[in-house]
Amino acid sequence: MATDLTERVQEIAEARDVAESEILEQALERGVEDLWIDLVLSRYVNDEIDRETAIDLVGRDRVKRAERELQVVEDDVQWGLSA
Repeated sequence: MATDLTERVQEIAEARDVAESEILEQALERGVEDLWIDLVLSRYVNDEIDRETAIDLVGRDRVKRAERELQVVEDDVQWGLSA
């Protein structure tokens, strides 16, 4: 796994003609951003924060998508219980 990751970082760095450290920095930033979004949406769907706070933190589109996904899961559960 580590070898694959190292090779990928090297290949990306070469393709973009930048230092490997820059690729690692960008990867860390993207990863932290994704984890932050997941945390905020999780708190929202678990009623730990309100809708407006979630929208302020991650944007309306992401909150709406999370609501649609939650509704689909709830619909599937209801369908399964009624079968």
